[in-house]
Amino acid sequence: MKQRTNYLKKIIVLTDGENLRDAEDGTLYIASPDADLKALSESGIPFVVYVDTLAGSQTGSGNEYDCAAGAGKAAPASKGGFCDGAKYVLEGEGEFDEEDFDPEELEKIYRRLKKIPWDILETDRCVIKETSIDDLDEFYEIYADPDITRFTEDLMERSEEEKYTENYRDLIYEIYGHGIWTVIKKDTNEIIGRAGLDERAGFDTPELGFVIGKPWQNRGYAYEVCSAILSWASENGITEIMSLAEKENAAAAKLLKKLGFFEENAVNIGTSELVRFNFAVK
Repeated sequence: MKQRTNYLKKIIVLTDGENLRDAEDGTLYIASPDADLKALSESGIPFVVYVDTLAGSQTGSGNEYDCAAGAGKAAPASKGGFCDGAKYVLEGEGEFDEEDFDPEELEKIYRRLKKIPWDILETDRCVIKETSIDDLDEFYEIYADPDITRFTEDLMERSEEEKYTENYRDLIYEIYGHGIWTVIKKDTNEIIGRAGLDERAGFDTPELGFVIGKPWQNRGYAYEVCSAILSWASENGITEIMSLAEKENAAAAKLLKKLGFFEENAVNIGTSELVRFNFAVK
């Protein structure tokens, strides 16, 4: 994996009454729990709340502090608590010190707040990154081929697909740390498909999913990308992965077996009869 581009350039601790009309791009702002978090949120400024655990477990508002993750850690803010209006909370001891926090975690928080996709991994020929609305035009071109939607659910109407993509970032990428990602061909910068580890309702095991556009099929891209994702899963503490394939989808079954999946049982979802394949991550 090549070194990521750092979008976060500077961290500034907010002072009471500070004017943020000239907020600097590339800056993550640190607010106290007593700041006007609602106003900060409405301003669109990328900020997090910093909680000093040495100062006690309550704020001046009297609301119970319950939404950070431990000293030197970051956590999504819980709604309904004192940090309502903030998306993230950082927890530390004493005054905020940037060196107490993982730079990569701060970069990821900044990107989440600015809606900048996170880079996942690279293969010899591809880059895999989180999906953004900017990717949808190419997805619609890929899914326009009936051979793609024969075994894969089609995209929704554009406005619904955009809303789904935005929610997916917040509810899947952020919570689980994985999801279905965008696959880009490095030498041409073309989007050639999607692949990743999804969370299917009714199952407690991440599901490997993949779609490679028709012009790039039969060139080994699916195997290359999925192999890299399985290695990524191993490095990130995932111990088991499944994949569901239509009973008639011989190409998917062949690829899954080549990757090391074994066929387990038939699964009926709606009117579709699928075959479940399992993979034990090493």
